[in-house]
Amino acid sequence: MNPKKTGWKLRIEHSFEQLGQMLGKHPGRWLLGCLLIIAGMASQLGHLKQDSSIEGFLPEDSSVVKSYIDFKEIFGRDETFIITVQTDDPYTQTFATQLHALHQQLMDEVPYINSVDSLANARHTYGADDTLYVDDLLPETLPDDPAEIQKLKDYALTNENYQNFLISADSHTVALIVRLNSFAYEKDSSGELHRRYLDEADMLTAYEKLNDITTQYQGVISDEVDLTGGMPISLVLSELTRLDFIVLSGLANLIIGIVLMIIFKRASGVFLPLLIMALGVTITMSMMAILGTPIQVSTSILPAFLLAVCVGDSIHLLTIFYRYYDDGAEKIQALSNAMGHTGLAMLFTSITTAAGLLSFAMSELTMVSSLGIYGALGSIVAFALSISILPCVIALAPVKRRPVHQDENGVMLRFLGGCADFSVRYAKPIVVIGVVLLAGSLFIASQLKFSHYPMAWLPQDNPYTIAIKKYEERMGSTSSIEVVLDTGKDRGILNPGFLRAMDQIQKEVVEWDTENYKISKAIGITNIIKETNRALHDNNEEHYSIPDDPMLISQELFMVEMDEPDDLYNMVDKDYRIARLTITSTWFDGVYMQPLLDQLRTRLDTAMAPYDVSISYTGVAPIMGVTFAKMLISTAESYGLAAISITLMMVLLIGNVKLGLLSMIPSLLPIATVLAGMQLLGMRLDMLTMLIGSIAIGLTVDDNIHFMHGFRKLYEKTGDPAYAIKHTLMSTGRAMLITSIVLSLGFMVYITAQMTIMASFGVITAACIVLALVASYLVAPALMVLSNKTIHKQDVVLEDGLIVAEPILTQTQGTVNS
Repeated sequence: MNPKKTGWKLRIEHSFEQLGQMLGKHPGRWLLGCLLIIAGMASQLGHLKQDSSIEGFLPEDSSVVKSYIDFKEIFGRDETFIITVQTDDPYTQTFATQLHALHQQLMDEVPYINSVDSLANARHTYGADDTLYVDDLLPETLPDDPAEIQKLKDYALTNENYQNFLISADSHTVALIVRLNSFAYEKDSSGELHRRYLDEADMLTAYEKLNDITTQYQGVISDEVDLTGGMPISLVLSELTRLDFIVLSGLANLIIGIVLMIIFKRASGVFLPLLIMALGVTITMSMMAILGTPIQVSTSILPAFLLAVCVGDSIHLLTIFYRYYDDGAEKIQALSNAMGHTGLAMLFTSITTAAGLLSFAMSELTMVSSLGIYGALGSIVAFALSISILPCVIALAPVKRRPVHQDENGVMLRFLGGCADFSVRYAKPIVVIGVVLLAGSLFIASQLKFSHYPMAWLPQDNPYTIAIKKYEERMGSTSSIEVVLDTGKDRGILNPGFLRAMDQIQKEVVEWDTENYKISKAIGITNIIKETNRALHDNNEEHYSIPDDPMLISQELFMVEMDEPDDLYNMVDKDYRIARLTITSTWFDGVYMQPLLDQLRTRLDTAMAPYDVSISYTGVAPIMGVTFAKMLISTAESYGLAAISITLMMVLLIGNVKLGLLSMIPSLLPIATVLAGMQLLGMRLDMLTMLIGSIAIGLTVDDNIHFMHGFRKLYEKTGDPAYAIKHTLMSTGRAMLITSIVLSLGFMVYITAQMTIMASFGVITAACIVLALVASYLVAPALMVLSNKTIHKQDVVLEDGLIVAEPILTQTQGTVNS
């Protein structure tokens, strides 16, 4: 019996049936057309770039980014590579020769290099006979006099510019600080030079050369030579994130393929979902390349996200198709029936997932907005592929019928029927427990703490993790805050009052240590002025201070400019208008950066108020702190918008405001429970786990939509909620179970990741999938039993959970008779 299609939902379902018929009759031409379009888009994949730069986290017109770019224009990069060398005594001729050789090789061979700071080019500033001398602190040829050597060593160990920076306090560790240029120059076809920012590929090229040179000197200059610093950690994090997703996505596909083969017992059940997933990833990444959007940490999770939505849609369609086809329907008719059965639900799951993700598109952070835009696009792409290419391939592929034996389906059907009976029989207790669990989980989840500490993402035995910890133990700092003090006028920094205020802050800030971070140094132009002033006063320590006379300050800086201009212009601009203050610390959790910046801002505003100085804060560490703070706010807002938009879509799908609102309980319960579990286990929300919620929202809502869609169809036809629940679970519920098994096992593969954050990603996502299924099998049915009345009806004929004859509802109401 084929009833007249009335109502917008029935009309849409009928349209999907007609689409299935159309694609099934002419699959070759439709498939060829789609593949040609996809191939054209895929040809642009070569233009897809990866961006892990700090500037890439925020819009180009952001004031934070502009300040950072301005800083780099004047002073260069603040991110560094650090080579550490262990030695018994750096002031030996053998070590000095090797250090100079290493220093020079770095300058000669490392691409895009700007400077190397080490004892080999550090200044030994002293005065004699009213003359200022600036010599090498560790000359390539050491003096013959041991007393002169000891004098150089003592100077290095007591100079605040070099101690715990280029040489450790115990003199057993020396460091070479390597900085790259901010820009590269390239010639166009006409031979004209153009400037561009260095990208991640450039950084990796320099990193590989640095690694190679470091290896060459292992066992030569010392038995312990390590490459560390903020830059290699960032590059390693980016590379490991990319590799983990590539390798583990491939492994997840293998696991999913095996599970699909076990469940479906036919090649098409394996090949088709993975084909749709591969095409979905290709199209989405191609769109990123076409629109010039680089891959960032956030968008690198897109393949995993598309794995979920593409495979999910495919499994729902295939499960229903196989049931019709195995029960004897002609292939095209089985395809058409499956499209009509699942099309509307797939459409709504795609729209709700896209709507939820699009809320991220309004974020101030490009990494969050990009995930929102391309995640939403990927969701729509997955749906489009599932209703276009998948039906065509089904029609063309030699799909064999597989006889359905009662024993073969008995376990699954008994399980699904048992879930339905349990949820109907114990509806009130289930709902009460669900509501209490939701409320309790939300309360516990509200206690979750935030964190952004990339060092914790790496394995503890990672060589870079070990190297940076050793460096911090011996030198004290690997991270820096850059403060730019703009006096607003040329030669404005020569003001003694301004310099003394700056010097006082430098002395104070190193005492601001807390249990969360340790500030090691504060370096600025004041250090050079005090050092020069002392040298010009016969090296008298009493004159290690800021002179009272601006003319004397000017003369001292002029002398430094004549001898070591690079050192000077690393601290001030050439007009002596802008001064740089660098505050170094251990690498600490970014959540504590904002309070430190607030404290620093308050102190500087007070100290610099008399001098009308413009103050800005920049550098990798502050930007990450600001970025993370903004991310907390924008992500929270996005989740709120996502919840509202998804609720509206559920109301539209169900056609009832009360039921639509109730349906959000099983949608939100899995996410709230997982967040509560994270809190109880002592886990923290960080930059990536917060974004994982975008996948969780899509997965948890999808199961609920499929159940609600199937339930409403059967309830409208039978008037019996218990009946509708049971047969929804025995038809649509079968696809939900298969999808959940497949995806949860696929995501559990991530527990083997090199990075701990990837392991967390897999466990959290798999937990959300399993809990979403439980909520859709128990909580959602129980809610529907309690919120829907029973209407008398005629019998309905079903074959293995699929309606083949529909009832005519009577107009009288009665009691529930289950």
